[in-house]
Amino acid sequence: MLGVTERPVRILAAVNFHFRESRLQYLFQVIRALCEYPVEALDIVITTNVDRDGALKEITDLCGPLFRPFPARSKSTKGLSIESFPKLATPWLLPWSHKHLISERFLSAESTCTHFIYVEDDILLSFDNFCYFTRYREMLKGRRLIPSFQRIEYNDADNHLYLVDQVGVSDLSSRNRVDLDGYAFINLDYPFNAMFILDRELALEYVETPSFDRERSKLVRPDWDVACRAAMGLCFENPPEGFAARYVSPVDPGALTTPSWSWVYHLPNNYAKDRLKPFAKTRTDQQFSSEGNVVGWRPASKVVEYLALMRGKKRSSGPEPSL
Repeated sequence: MLGVTERPVRILAAVNFHFRESRLQYLFQVIRALCEYPVEALDIVITTNVDRDGALKEITDLCGPLFRPFPARSKSTKGLSIESFPKLATPWLLPWSHKHLISERFLSAESTCTHFIYVEDDILLSFDNFCYFTRYREMLKGRRLIPSFQRIEYNDADNHLYLVDQVGVSDLSSRNRVDLDGYAFINLDYPFNAMFILDRELALEYVETPSFDRERSKLVRPDWDVACRAAMGLCFENPPEGFAARYVSPVDPGALTTPSWSWVYHLPNNYAKDRLKPFAKTRTDQQFSSEGNVVGWRPASKVVEYLALMRGKKRSSGPEPSL
């Protein structure tokens, strides 16, 4: 199998950005990480809810320098554009605004792109992440499985990394698995990534599924909110027998951990120290612990919940993250 660096790779990426000045710092880091991919071509489209000249100028002034020519990689081309959707019925619909880029641009007859990336504005997707995906995508495709990722956060209170979407510990031995390169690929408890990657074969399949449509996707995952469904890709479309989803993640059976190249960093770190939510309370080295009490989160009292709600109403300026 050819490695990702041994063949031309041309990426079309959509970055979903609900405009807040406080989140421009995350957008910059996400765009910068993508711009560091050593690929033949990279076109990034920022989909946003604003069309004010001042706001758009803030985005381009911040991210524009990342797209200037780099003599050390003179054969690599990069482009940036912004698409605005200011009249959505609710801000939660913004994550759906990239879908036409898949069907009309990525899959067009004139397109030479090899991969499509969708990522939210606070998920840092490294080139190691991309290489991991391309390697195991080829190795898993015959089984109708897709390599997946885990969101992580850093907690500066104890200097540990935490799994955002893992609530409590899991039992590795009870799960169906595919063994590759010394790793066991399994379904995780909650396979939300806030991003997805498609090659052309996956994209052709995706646009024909209910998951590609905002309304029909409710039938696939009625318990996920509209923003989360926009990012679920082919996760739940026709998984193979013995698997609840097509998304699988690698686990080192000896260390009982997932490898760092399957982690994507959730830049705000807003869950790790939030007492009101159970997310990001399981350490990366404790996901498959035999000790059920290693996760110390307990629901907050009603008084704490009420006070937090009051504070939240006063400082709210748009949609919070879906989870």
